[in-house]
Amino acid sequence: MSTPQHCLPLVISAGRRWLILALTLLLSACGLPLLQPPAEQPTRNYLLEWNGDTLPPVKSPRRGSLLISPVLSTPGFDSSDMAYMRKAHEIEYFAHHRWVDAPARMLEPLLVQAAERSGLFRNVVEAGSGADVDLRLDSRLIHLKQVCRLNPSELQLALRVTLSEVRNAKVIATRTLSVSEPIRERSPYEGVAAANRAVDRLLSDVQGFLVEQLK
Repeated sequence: MSTPQHCLPLVISAGRRWLILALTLLLSACGLPLLQPPAEQPTRNYLLEWNGDTLPPVKSPRRGSLLISPVLSTPGFDSSDMAYMRKAHEIEYFAHHRWVDAPARMLEPLLVQAAERSGLFRNVVEAGSGADVDLRLDSRLIHLKQVCRLNPSELQLALRVTLSEVRNAKVIATRTLSVSEPIRERSPYEGVAAANRAVDRLLSDVQGFLVEQLK
């Protein structure tokens, strides 16, 4: 029995719809990898460290006790973001490279170690210990940055320190300590290596500052 002619258009139309649907699904499946966002680059985290080998103990009578106050920071350097500069007056941060903590907070225990190993004090304490102390060292991180507009690139670190007598709130001395280290290759990791070399030199300068004031 032949199919009525008025049914043929309906059969053909349905077949076309299925064909279009099949092609659409096929093209969608092929396009999925292209539509997916690229895998996000993992964030790398870095430490400021000091092994203490560069600071020999000072052979002098021990002087009282010293409190190391929490290290403050200037704006722009008060987070774990790793800063660099390609232009004067413009600060930028690496997207996938960070310090494990704000540099100021990482410097604080290193200052305690440096003061302890100097041999200048009977004891060195951190804020919140409740111990009676004779002297206090306040400090502020001015900057820790990679300066890429120089040739070669340079790591610049600056810390302002103030030594005071606690009993009478008398300021003994204030000084800004600045150090710089060349960055051997323009990469975040080499900047970190330069930063740790700069920390070695900075802590040596802090010790020299304390020795000078306590003569």
